[in-house]
Amino acid sequence: MAKSRIDEVLAALKAAGNDGFGARREVLERLGMDLLHRPALGGQIVARICAIAEPSPRDEGLLDLLGAGLDTARIARENGKVRGQTLIDAVEAALELARGQGRMTSAHSLLFAQLWTRNGLPAPAALALQVEDVVPATSRRAANPAEGDALLEGLFAELTLQADGEPLALHHALTESFPAMPPEMRDHVVAYSVSRSDPLHADLACYWLLDASPRIRLTAAQGLADRLASGELPGLILASLVVLRSWMPEDVARAKVNAILKDAMRKSITSSAEQVPWTLHCIRASLPDGGGAQSIGIALQSGSQRKMAMLLLKQGQGVKDAYTITCRTARDQKSIIERMSDEVGALTVTADYVRRALSVALADGLAHGQPPVPGLIEVVRLCGFTGLRPEVKSTSDLIADLASTQAVHALPPRQHGDLITTSEEWWDRHETIESWFEDSDAAHAVLDKARSAKSAETALWKWLETRRDWWARILARSADVLEAAHHPDAAGFAACAIALLEGRSLKTIPVMLDVHEQTIEAWVRDDPDFDPGLTFEELAQETPTPEKKGEVAALLRGTKLSVDWLDGYMTGVVIAPQMIMPNQWLPAVLEPVLPRINPSQFQRFMDLLMTRAQTVSDVASVPDQLVAAISCRSKKGQAEWWGGFSDAMGKFRTAWPKKGMTKEDRRLFEVVSAGLAGSDLADFAALVALRQERNLG
Repeated sequence: MAKSRIDEVLAALKAAGNDGFGARREVLERLGMDLLHRPALGGQIVARICAIAEPSPRDEGLLDLLGAGLDTARIARENGKVRGQTLIDAVEAALELARGQGRMTSAHSLLFAQLWTRNGLPAPAALALQVEDVVPATSRRAANPAEGDALLEGLFAELTLQADGEPLALHHALTESFPAMPPEMRDHVVAYSVSRSDPLHADLACYWLLDASPRIRLTAAQGLADRLASGELPGLILASLVVLRSWMPEDVARAKVNAILKDAMRKSITSSAEQVPWTLHCIRASLPDGGGAQSIGIALQSGSQRKMAMLLLKQGQGVKDAYTITCRTARDQKSIIERMSDEVGALTVTADYVRRALSVALADGLAHGQPPVPGLIEVVRLCGFTGLRPEVKSTSDLIADLASTQAVHALPPRQHGDLITTSEEWWDRHETIESWFEDSDAAHAVLDKARSAKSAETALWKWLETRRDWWARILARSADVLEAAHHPDAAGFAACAIALLEGRSLKTIPVMLDVHEQTIEAWVRDDPDFDPGLTFEELAQETPTPEKKGEVAALLRGTKLSVDWLDGYMTGVVIAPQMIMPNQWLPAVLEPVLPRINPSQFQRFMDLLMTRAQTVSDVASVPDQLVAAISCRSKKGQAEWWGGFSDAMGKFRTAWPKKGMTKEDRRLFEVVSAGLAGSDLADFAALVALRQERNLG
């Protein structure tokens, strides 16, 4: 089974091709979720790679699969899911086994080391080669320092050529190979680089100070101290150290840098001015997602050169990524900016906003012992964010600093409440709200223990009380983005953040109702075979075994739902002018059912739901069939069908935008308001079919 799944994904990647970036990414994301639920698959992928006698980057299919798994595992671990660590453990156990059986060569170790480093994970000890695997026996016997330096000179020359002379690209190339090097060799490479006098290695020296490894940070700091002692410490590095020391965790490496600065002052050594920053043309920032992650893109220009600076900040994690992309043309640069807006709803913000966000993120990371990624040095230099330092801000501090806060506090209670109420509309205006849910093991454990839908709902509300500060901080950070973008929702986000910290009932804050509902949905869809992003047609593409008589009714038994209500509800969903995704309509059906069915019945229930959704969609297109489908039910069944239809129309009112409503649509709403008794069934069916015709046309 594992082998067939791997072959299936490899075939899907091949079908996506080089031009199918979106399709390729979707395939890998699904595989990543599969691996979280089936960690043994990760070990199978490792075994396949190790079975290749001479692996190379050309084996990108298998390497992409493993990379997708590692990235998903890291994110899951950061978000409090044990499954992330379980997958990492399973893959690393496979590495240990391959090493013990002699199946992992130095080439394998290097490729695996690159994968671990690129995905932000500390590489396992199983990847570290022995000195005899790296240095020829003749060189070891000679023990000639000059020969060793010549080897390093050749290594740096080759990697510099591959990196096109870009210091950060050279740093990436070196750090990707570090996990496969013996520790003493890593130390020697860093010390050798720091001792070099050319500008490229001056940049590298600063990057080493922000390495995730305390040992490498200390080696770099000691190398810089040695250069100062010999009078060879460049003024540009000295200028960088003044700021970089504040980005480093409080450890011996930072203490060494502090000593360097004090010694330089005693010797009256002056620092050189920073390089001239590039021109900032456009800055886009997303709202933070439910995991606290936020993307920022900055368009830069210097003469005819253009770059995009990219940042990823994460609540509780700090500056997780920072790098630049060279753009050949202004059009290339513009396409990246537009993609950010399309994919994550990024808004136009200011340089002052980015500086604020970075300062807070730096402090956030350091509070957890994590320095920012080395790429931040280049981004800060190009953008001219001189003197950027960590700034500790509590959630209440962030709220107090918002321009909207004073205005919100000045509002009468009713208007203040109205601002909070408007948060029920955010889901339609800000795509990121779709990711606002709790997906940690702690949240799922609360739901797993519940014995009924009602108790699960109550338990989750109680647990969310412990998460007030987290969501208030997400809201405050979002309000800051919206203020910088001059978006009218900024005050509403600030009002909700204030309400959370002041203890307002969570159930009276509509956005928290979204968080609650979407958390239950995330718990429900925590299955590798359930894709909530699919359309009705896609979900029904693989036809399941036909429904047996009374099968759905049996699965609904014990809940307040009926088959009649379900058919009416789904009819109201499918006819909406704007598509209502399954992750919006499913919770109302699944929440009362899941606690009462065996987990093994879940997929069958989903299959039956999707089959019925397709059926009611077809019936709604033909007035006579819809009339017959309603009329054939008992009076009670008809009333329940109508109740389900009315529930869907009311719940998803935003799927019927006023701007696009026809007079027939308005008439349909009048019929629904009048109720079953006061409605002409034929007239109602004709209105529904007309709407379906417009939807499908």
